[in-house]
Amino acid sequence: MTGTPRMIVVPPGQGEQHWQPQPANGWIEVLTSPRMAGAPAGVSAGLQELPPLGKIREHAHPAQTEIFWVVSGQCLARLDGVVRRIAAGTFMVAPAHVRHGFINDGAEPFRMLWMLVPAGLEDFFIAVGRPKGPGLPDPTPYPRPAETGSIELATVFETLDPPPAPPWDTAPITDPAVLEPLRRAAV
Repeated sequence: MTGTPRMIVVPPGQGEQHWQPQPANGWIEVLTSPRMAGAPAGVSAGLQELPPLGKIREHAHPAQTEIFWVVSGQCLARLDGVVRRIAAGTFMVAPAHVRHGFINDGAEPFRMLWMLVPAGLEDFFIAVGRPKGPGLPDPTPYPRPAETGSIELATVFETLDPPPAPPWDTAPITDPAVLEPLRRAAV
């Protein structure tokens, strides 16, 4: 064996943090990725927080499995075509090509742990994000960078056909009333 495996320990708030553009707003914190010294290859993990009306547009990954555990809050999720009510404590697994998206329709922040195998989601978050840290202003909301589509395709996203319909697309949610039909339909 050429090296001794080492334990990765990231104290609260000590991961690499980035603000996220519209429609997510909020922030992410990378907890482990192959970019980190001593981290295991092939897996990345982090926290993501969506403020009220923040969303993760419906998307899928071409070769990755994404694992989620909801830490706090609740949201509406579109998972493999089904709208569901997701609450703290929920665990989910989205294999490659399975569409998934999240909308915080609550009054409190929604926070979840994500893991991606193989890794790569952190590269997207960092490329579209802005550094978050002590003394740095909160820039949210700010528009998605014009090159977001090419960043998605260069990292871990696949092109969806058909593309996501509103409100699961990339447009910010400005009127919470558009979520009422989803709330009624959620299982």
